Parts: sequence; structure tokens; C-alpha cells
Amino acid sequence: MPSDKQKPASKKKIKSKPNVSRVSFTREKDFLVKTSVIDVARKMVLEHGYPALSIRTLMAALEYSPMVFYRYFPNKRALLHHLWDDIYKELLASCKVELDLQKPMKGSRIQKIALKTVDFWLKYPDKYKIVYLNPDTVEDSQDKFFVDSLSVQSYLKQLLAAIDWERKTVRFRNDMSDEDILRSMAIAVQGITHSLITVSEFPWGSHKRLCILIVDIWYKGILESQ
Repeated sequence: MPSDKQKPASKKKIKSKPNVSRVSFTREKDFLVKTSVIDVARKMVLEHGYPALSIRTLMAALEYSPMVFYRYFPNKRALLHHLWDDIYKELLASCKVELDLQKPMKGSRIQKIALKTVDFWLKYPDKYKIVYLNPDTVEDSQDKFFVDSLSVQSYLKQLLAAIDWERKTVRFRNDMSDEDILRSMAIAVQGITHSLITVSEFPWGSHKRLCILIVDIWYKGILESQ
């Protein structure tokens, strides 16, 4: 005889979608995801500029929650500085021989460094655009400009050491300090590179010849008049 009491309907367990921001990442997956974030961000910054970069859009392109981004970077600006830091490390590596003061070198060392720097940016124009076409900003008093980062300061320190090394063999103008020479070198390199990369439609002629000519004019300008 059936019981008057009916058994309560069993409740179906609804499987909730996993929160991808809390998914357990292996060390290998962590590396792959971070690398993907950096690679896609680099392409987006190059194509649309840093101001247009959105964490939500970036992570959507990778099919991850925006929260995953914060596993690797505290904010969007930190990601941009990471991109710049990688590029400056490559630049330093490209000038390794010229910056090594223990190695003998014929001719002007700092002229060679200037030309090697121009060569690097012309070889990798996209990297130049990522660094120099996206201005740096600070959001609060705790922030630092990228120019104050370890990579840039290390690079500048080595350049100043090379200038001081060269001062022992040539006579620079009396009114120019090592810092003045460094600033003028940066402007000369920047002027050549920026013009050749951003105004490529202009008939500049031989890039190599032009670079040598401009760097030579700069170098003669910092030497003491004979």
C-alpha cells in the first residue's frame, strides 16, 4: 500500500562555472599565461597606443577574467614598464662590447655606442615606437617614472662611465660636463632615430651614411676647438 507521504523531489545540483581568476595554475601555465599577456599587450600598444589599452579587452582577447591580469601586474602602467624594461635590456645587450671598458677599442667609444644605439632602434622600429610614442606618467607620489628604473639607470651609469673613460684620451669642451655630453648624445641619437622611423616617407637617402654623418657632427661639436 503506498504511503501517503511523498518523498521530497530531489534537487539537481547545478554546477557553477569555475571562476577563472581562482583556477589553480601550474608554474608552467603561469609562465605561458604571463607570456601571452605580455605578447598581446605589446601588439595592442603598438597598434592602438597605450591610452587605448584596456585590461578588460586585453584579458578578453586571451579568454581570461580581468582578475587574472593582477596575478602578474598590479596595474596597467606596471605592464607598460615591463615592456619597456625588456626592450632596454635588449638595447644594453646590443651595446655590450662597446660598454665594456676593459676591452680596447680603436676610435671613439662613445661614437660607436651612439651608432650602435641608432642601429638597434632602426633594426627594431616597433620597439622604438612602444618606448617613445607612449609617454610616461605618474599617478601618485609613490610612483616613479621609468627613467628612474634600474634598467635605465644602469644604462645611463654605463654611458657616463664610457664618457669619463674617453675624457682621458680626448679633450672635450671645458663648458661641457659628462652629464652635458650624455644629454647631447641622447638628443642626437633620438633625433636621427625618430626622424627615420616616424617620417620614413621622406627621401633620407642612405640611412647608414646619414647616421654616421650626424653622429660625427655631434661628436665634433663636443670636442675642444683646435
